[in-house]
Parts: sequence; C-alpha cells; structure tokens
Amino acid sequence: MPAVAPPSRNDILIYAELLTNIRQVTIKASLPTPADHTTTAEILDEGRKFRISHNGTSGEVVLPATAPVKGTLPLSHKGSTEVTWRFPLKPARVPERQFLPENQPLPWPASVIKPGSPISCRACGQIFVNSATVTTWKDLPSENWAEMMEFWHCHKPIDHDTAEDGDLQHRGYGAASAITAQPGVGFVDITSLLFAEEDCGSIKVSSSNSLEKFDSSQDAIHATKEEKFLTISCSNCATEVGTFSVLASTVAFYKWQISCEISSVQKPPSSSDCLVATLLSTIARSGSSKSVVMPRNMPLADNTLRHLQLWVLNNNVIFTGNQKSTPTSAVKVLFKEIGEKEALELVESLSNDVQDVNFPAQAIKVARETLAFSKYMLPSSERSFQEWQVGLLERWVPQPA
Repeated sequence: MPAVAPPSRNDILIYAELLTNIRQVTIKASLPTPADHTTTAEILDEGRKFRISHNGTSGEVVLPATAPVKGTLPLSHKGSTEVTWRFPLKPARVPERQFLPENQPLPWPASVIKPGSPISCRACGQIFVNSATVTTWKDLPSENWAEMMEFWHCHKPIDHDTAEDGDLQHRGYGAASAITAQPGVGFVDITSLLFAEEDCGSIKVSSSNSLEKFDSSQDAIHATKEEKFLTISCSNCATEVGTFSVLASTVAFYKWQISCEISSVQKPPSSSDCLVATLLSTIARSGSSKSVVMPRNMPLADNTLRHLQLWVLNNNVIFTGNQKSTPTSAVKVLFKEIGEKEALELVESLSNDVQDVNFPAQAIKVARETLAFSKYMLPSSERSFQEWQVGLLERWVPQPA
C-alpha cells in the first residue's frame, strides 16, 4: 500500500467499505467544519459513485459495490463534522464469499510457477537459481514447516527401510521423511520458495550473531555455531533475500525479494501481501485472530525491542476512498507496539490465545509503516480504539502488474 499523507484540515475525507459478511456498504465523510445548509450528498452513475459537497468544496469516490439507491441522500448529521450512510445490499449484488481465511488466494502458489523458471533478486536481477535447474514445484503442507521440522527432528520415526516409506520420502514431507530440500525440486509455502543449497548461487550466508558473511551454510555454521536459522543475502547488492534452515538444510527465498516466471501475468507480491496471507492462514489453522509479529532471530535479552501486536477485526473489507480510487480488498486490524517481555508472555500463555508469527525485521518495519499511514484513510473517529490503533493491510488478489 503506497504511503498515504495525512489529510489537510480543509479537505473532505471520504471512506467507503463493503462488509461482505453482513451485505452492507458504509460511507463515511469527514468535513473540515460541521455539516450545515451547504452540505449535500448524492449517489451517482447508477449507484456506482458517491459525491458530497460542503461549503463550496466537493469530493467524489467510486463505491466498493453498487449502492441500491441513487439521487440525493438524506442528511441527518447537521452540526457534526462526520456524516455516515449505510446501505444493505441485495444478495445478488454481494460478491461471492471467497475470502474466508481457509479459501484465501495465496501469492505465487506452486501451480502458477513455471517449471524451469529461474529465480533472481528483485532488487538487482542477480540470478540465484538458473533456468531449468528446478523442474518440479510442490506446495508445502503448512506455513509452519520450520516448526514441524524441529518437532520431527526430536520425534522422527525409526527407519525400517520399507517400500511404503519410499513413497513418503519421494514427496519430501510426511511421517517418514523430514521436510527437507531435494535437488531439482522447489517447495512453496505462503511466504517463500525453498531450494536445496546446491541448486542456488550468488548468495551470502550470515548469522545474527556475527557481521561476517560466508559463501556456504557450512562455513557459517562452523564459524557462528548457529543451530536454527541463518540469513541469506544477495552477493551482488547485499539485499537480505531469505533464510537458511539448519535443521532442514534448505534455502528459503522470500517471495517479495525475488522474481520468477509464472503462468499468468500478476503483480509480484509485497511483504505486506505475504504477511496478510500468513495472518489469514493462522486464523484458519488456530481460530485465533490475535498475533504478535516478531523476528525469527532476535538478539538475546534485548529489553528495548518493540514488537507488533495485531488483532484482525475483519478479514475481508473491500474499500475505496479519496486516496484509493479503485475497490481494494484488505483486512482491518487493531495494532499496537509491545515490549519484548509482554510479547513473550502473550505467546507463551495458554489462556491468551495469541499466536506468534515470525517475519523478517525489515518486513515488520514495512508493515508497521503501512499500518501507520493507512489509518489516515479512515475517518478520525475510527483511527483508534482504547489503547489500539486501527489500520488496513491490503490482501493479495491475483491481478495484472
């Protein structure tokens, strides 16, 4: 979501949203001065547009869904700087409920990535995986594959070397085989594309415990004694592009840091797209809409760290406004910053039902900034709730670049 500037006090701010679960369009307008006899509002273009005029100034937006009315709207908020209209929609006019957490469209699933596609750095174009190196793409069974790998490492079954086990091992995951890299195969989860290290080149490997960068994971592990995750960066431009799982021996490139060939023309996913997909996957898996987003490799005993706590209010809002001219799918969230101690207490408590979501520090920073800017698209009365702030994060929707 592009940066949104705070509205001028002299501007009319319009925000319209479609809530598919209750089949309702809500329009809210914030005025620079209280509504009076100069204030008029109307629905135009057969229910597709809204316009409001006030004291010689006007504003107009395309609505997120066609309103069931047209013409001049009644104004019952005279004397207030915020005016609101709500319109129930007919069932036929409501988009299909395709945005349930378990039915979300995912950024770049295995089915859309072309066999043999090269993988390159989105920042500089450096090739990480050459053309024709990876001939097969497979979706991983869970976004929590890394945690599953750690569990498997501690509880792996005894290998009886039977023919039945061979089928499971060919899949690359399952009760008889760790989720581990296979040469020539690319695995896909919600946020990353995963490869055998031998299929990758032009990368540097480092640890959060050291500033030194190494040419291979083995060199980095030997020097830093890292036991779980290493950082992968581009050897050409030094951009952080992924992680190396020590337990799974797998290189994972973040989808928002790479380019690849896909079967349909789509805009490449951003880190916020992948974060929202992760949040919705977490809701579908756990039933909990509360999460704490924190880096995977955190400095030890750093009491100055601030983490992002999120509470998803609505997992499918379609909105428009002055600064978003086309209907846009998003999640509406409550968010706030919390300290290291509180974050750990929340995710470790069995009674709070708060999930921990691991994400790169730079991507968390982008999400924090996106949320902070997005609240300026909302009327001022809706930008906070108790100790929380309210913001929007756009959902991934496959569309042309």
